[in-house]
Amino acid sequence: MVRDREDLADDERGPDEVGAWARIGQLLAGSGGVYAPDADAMVQDELAADAERERTRQLEHERRLQEEKVEAARRAALAPDVLRHALLRTLARTGLLDSHRKDERAAVSRLPEFDPAVALAVNALLARPHEAGVGLRPRAGVRDLLSG
Repeated sequence: MVRDREDLADDERGPDEVGAWARIGQLLAGSGGVYAPDADAMVQDELAADAERERTRQLEHERRLQEEKVEAARRAALAPDVLRHALLRTLARTGLLDSHRKDERAAVSRLPEFDPAVALAVNALLARPHEAGVGLRPRAGVRDLLSG
């Protein structure tokens, strides 16, 4: 067989291809001359490896899709209109909305467009004490301290 395939001697695939043909020849000799890929362990190993690579590729694709969904949800949560509404809702729940001056309301309205991450953090800082039951209306002196 090697003599019949001397053209493959300089080809890097040559030894592998000659070996594959020798293996197939042995399979044919043992099966009465009929080749059956189902009985070829090397073919079955290659098919199993291909299936595993495809499964890994599918899992990676699904993981990337999930990450994209999470990122899209995060971006949607940071949309200025969504954040503005959340801030105003939190300020209303805490009773702080009524005590804001016109310029403070304007600042709250602009904050989500200026820096969405800061708006999200401010909203969380305002909501946390209120949800814990300690978020009381500020005393008049507190606002003076904060604005001074």
